Amino acid sequence: MNELSLFTGAGGGLLATHSLGWVPVGYVEFDDYCQRVLAQRIKDGLIPVAPIFGDIRAFNGEGYAASYTGLVDIITAGFPCQPFSVAGKGEAENDPRNMWPPTIECIRLVRPRYALLENVPGLLAHEYTRAIFGELAEAGYDARWCVLGADDAGANHRRKRLWIWAWRRDV
Repeated sequence: MNELSLFTGAGGGLLATHSLGWVPVGYVEFDDYCQRVLAQRIKDGLIPVAPIFGDIRAFNGEGYAASYTGLVDIITAGFPCQPFSVAGKGEAENDPRNMWPPTIECIRLVRPRYALLENVPGLLAHEYTRAIFGELAEAGYDARWCVLGADDAGANHRRKRLWIWAWRRDV
């Protein structure tokens, strides 16, 4: 499956999806340090060669997202958790760090068959969760969610994460 990775970070998730046989066709990551790590991982052959883009809002607004229409099977996105985190201010949609709006915009522009979204379980405590699922539905996607911890995969710590699996209704 061709993957467009949003909020790629240093690429830890990419190492997992690459092991599934997914092929990244683009990386979108705002942080300069993480971009350098991604570039080095490409140079070292740990992840496939693909363009590295910066701010997702520019990626959408400058036409890059639309250029991926028909080329992407899945968008993966661990959009920033601070607006929804217990450790954050909990301002959800009012937090300037809320990157859900550009995430759903990218999904609408690219129209992948699937989207795999990751965030903190605290997101479920916000009314904003209804907006997220509502916007996915309006964009033509059905979705399910679950909360899994690192310990569910055999790790010796309990870092719980919310996972949302969305699929286009016409798939």
